[in-house]
Amino acid sequence: MSRIGSSRFDLEEALTRVSHLLPHQGPIKDFIHHNTLHSYQGRPFHEGVRVAARMTGARPYLSLSEFRKLYRKGDISESCLNKAIKMHSSSFPSEATLRRDLFESTQSKDREHRGVAYSGLRSRWLSRYRIDMNACVQPVLFRLAAGYLDQGIANLRMPETELPLFESVRALIDHSWIRYPIFGHPIGKKWLTQNPTEVIPSILREFVTSEKHFERYLTELCLSQPGWAGMIRVLEDHPEGLVLRRTPLLRDWLALTLIAESVVVEQYLGPSFEAGGRLATDQEEVISIPMYESAPAPTETERLQEVWQEALDLSHSSSLIRGLMASRPVSAQPSNLESKSARSGSVQVVFCIDDRECSIRRHLEEVDPEIETFGTAGFFGIDCVFQGSSDSFPFKHCPVPVSPKHMIMEIQSEVRLQRESEMSRGLGQFFLLEPRSNTFFRGWLIGQTLGFWAALKLAVSIFRPSLEAVGVSSLRRVDSRAKLRVARGLQGNDSPSKSKEGYWLGYTPEEMADRVGGLLRSIGAVQSPLASFFVLLGHGGSSVNNPYFSAYDCGACSGKAGAPNARAFALMANDPEVRSILAARGCVIAAETKFIGGLHDTTRDEVQFYDLDGMTVEQLKDFDRFRSSLGLALMRNAKERCRRFMVLPELLSIEEAAKEVKVRSVGIFEPRPELNHATNAACIVGCRSFTRGLFLDRRCFLNSYDYRIDSNGDILAGILGAVVPVCGGINLEYFFSRVDPDRYGSGSKLPHNVVGLIGVSNGTDSDLLTGLPTQMTEVHDPVRLSLIIEQEPEIALMALTRNDSVFEWVKNGWVKFFCFSPIRRKMFRYEAAEMMSYDEEDFSDLPHSLDSFAAVAQSRENIPVQILDGGKRI
Repeated sequence: MSRIGSSRFDLEEALTRVSHLLPHQGPIKDFIHHNTLHSYQGRPFHEGVRVAARMTGARPYLSLSEFRKLYRKGDISESCLNKAIKMHSSSFPSEATLRRDLFESTQSKDREHRGVAYSGLRSRWLSRYRIDMNACVQPVLFRLAAGYLDQGIANLRMPETELPLFESVRALIDHSWIRYPIFGHPIGKKWLTQNPTEVIPSILREFVTSEKHFERYLTELCLSQPGWAGMIRVLEDHPEGLVLRRTPLLRDWLALTLIAESVVVEQYLGPSFEAGGRLATDQEEVISIPMYESAPAPTETERLQEVWQEALDLSHSSSLIRGLMASRPVSAQPSNLESKSARSGSVQVVFCIDDRECSIRRHLEEVDPEIETFGTAGFFGIDCVFQGSSDSFPFKHCPVPVSPKHMIMEIQSEVRLQRESEMSRGLGQFFLLEPRSNTFFRGWLIGQTLGFWAALKLAVSIFRPSLEAVGVSSLRRVDSRAKLRVARGLQGNDSPSKSKEGYWLGYTPEEMADRVGGLLRSIGAVQSPLASFFVLLGHGGSSVNNPYFSAYDCGACSGKAGAPNARAFALMANDPEVRSILAARGCVIAAETKFIGGLHDTTRDEVQFYDLDGMTVEQLKDFDRFRSSLGLALMRNAKERCRRFMVLPELLSIEEAAKEVKVRSVGIFEPRPELNHATNAACIVGCRSFTRGLFLDRRCFLNSYDYRIDSNGDILAGILGAVVPVCGGINLEYFFSRVDPDRYGSGSKLPHNVVGLIGVSNGTDSDLLTGLPTQMTEVHDPVRLSLIIEQEPEIALMALTRNDSVFEWVKNGWVKFFCFSPIRRKMFRYEAAEMMSYDEEDFSDLPHSLDSFAAVAQSRENIPVQILDGGKRI
């Protein structure tokens, strides 16, 4: 593969390398968290962030003053700072010198690096020719891209959008009655008649003369507009991300950008550009791209920031490990329901591993200690696309790397469909809501009547918002009145087996048994008879003022709420044929065990259940008792969450807190309906008894796993394949969006404008924004994820190294890897390609609290890990 500086230019190879540097954030309707610096993940962490800083001009870490503030607050402990100093002292004259510099060294407020896009060939347009090329071409280009990719906002669409991007723009210019900006220029029209693969090298040759500069120029071009360039590349690779299909190609986008620049040069410089030479000539040295070079040496400030970052990471992981080690040694003992027969009223509840579910599990166990909770990826092993009864197309409901082959559908009864159709038709005729309603007279009449009432309703909703979750689309929830088709052939022999998109319609009994048995085994629920109620709660979030609504839903469901998956799993597990197959495989489910699916709205702290029919009177009484306990736990959870909302008083009752979170979910002025994954810092994979009784402050992803049934690490390898990229991706997107909200994040939500239902921008002419807004990250401390496994270190390391792409996260330090040996009762950490014994910690001063409320009453800031001593049952 040729490198930059080669005498032979290969466009496809160059595009492959350049695209690797671009953001991989897809359409906002499917917002999936990922490592912002995924392109640099093949390097050690500190080296990767340094290279990224030089490529993008972003800040690599928090500023020295911010680190010192965290130290004064106690978020960086003295002991952990001393450890970090010892780790890095060899590169400083002495430990005393290093400590002095950490507290006394000054840091410039300016960015240390300008970035490739602002310090190379294209910067010469401004420095040499006084042309602000980005300001001249980007407003036109961005509007073209928005019009081409528009998913339903625009009243008028570009012509022939079924064509690739370049050809669609060509058609637009050919059929335009007026001269289109830039591309309507004769030179622009001339270039549009050619092939993009010819346009790119031809224009580049005019700008820089030599092929050895071509890739550098294309790299600068892409990094000057990373949002749109990255989006186009993502959609080129994954066109299924669009509802209205388009064919965006990165080479088309670069060709159009170069055409626009060529026209601007002609308009501003004309023949004087040729007379004055080029941006670069054959004789000039190639301007290197840091990504392709050896690791840059850290600056003096970066060396100090590395020490502070290590101290911050150590401070959290140390607090967590001390809590785990000091908690009562019960992880090798059976949990509440293990080795017991299924009994009336006993309940087991499976939540998503999401860190927001950490607290609701704790409160539920405090309200009723007999309830046992589990955590697993929130798609519950159901690898499907889901199409609701009112949906025009299916949505993916499984992790991004998974390619689903099955479709689950909602089916409405014919009577209900007929009634809804008649009602809709009647209302449409009454209010003139039909295609002819956009005529002059009818449009005016509707505007004067319905428009007035709509404006009045909007005003009322602003000042007195309803507590109903009006912002939650039906696409994100399951209609409990509809039937869910999960079994293939449910509609009879004449029913098709596949959808028009090529998905299998439902699952066979064997396929359903595979998924039910696989999940029960992965969370360790096969060690004993299941409870009489086995509840699966997917999760989603409500919001009316948040274009990032998908980020509030379940990442394991590709940014959708997990209700369809939870309901489908319950239906599969309740199927007698599926249970028969599982029994033959050694997984016996008692006849009295009932699986129930539901949805936890993490913004409103409400739960909805599905398919509760078929219960006996006694079962309904037992389930109502569970619902009562859950309702109390939800109100307690709402109160704990309200501690983070600074505008709310601390002395709220649980009933008042429950009302406040509902108001926030529908408040049109509220940019923070919830703080989502803010403050996430760790992922723990182990039995619930490993963490039960600990206050983890909603900072941990919790994945259930029983080391006793996984002697060869097969189950653990499967779990790590999901939790490392998912939890690590969430953690690092928050990390970098907090470190540099402008370059890595998307700044404040307040000026955001939704563009074509594709992404957001500031106003109408800015680039698409990537990363997270400050309203989601402002309370976040950027620490790397501490992944702690309950398993013997030899088995854990073997499971980790089975997948190279997963191992890379740990090997290069993007995720910190720890392992607790349940036999030796010792903690180990991954370092230098092996598992090493973790330093013994002093547990004598580990804080204790009576219960969750006693813990959260201490501060609105992050609270160290604490042992909960029980307290009164509520």
